[in-house]
Amino acid sequence: MPILAIAEAETINPNIPGSENPESVSGIVANVYRFALMIGGILAFGAIVYGGIRYTASGGNPSGQSEGKEWIKQALWGLLLLVGASIVLGTINPDILKLRLP
Repeated sequence: MPILAIAEAETINPNIPGSENPESVSGIVANVYRFALMIGGILAFGAIVYGGIRYTASGGNPSGQSEGKEWIKQALWGLLLLVGASIVLGTINPDILKLRLP
């Protein structure tokens, strides 16, 4: 007959990896910034997919194809702005993205 060992209680870390301490104002702002970038990326991906569907479903209609191309082009511009803003901020001062108070 096997003897069952009682497992020790494990502690669960409620923080998401890569997130800042939510108890400080700078941590909350950093988390909101990262969340906004993530949502922007997801929306841009959705716009690219929608533009691709519009382009494919146009059935040779030039106005439908041009509208699908515009959706894709505008979504790519939006992604470029999101990434470009982070790159510029990181290039000017890498510590500016960490949002720590002096």
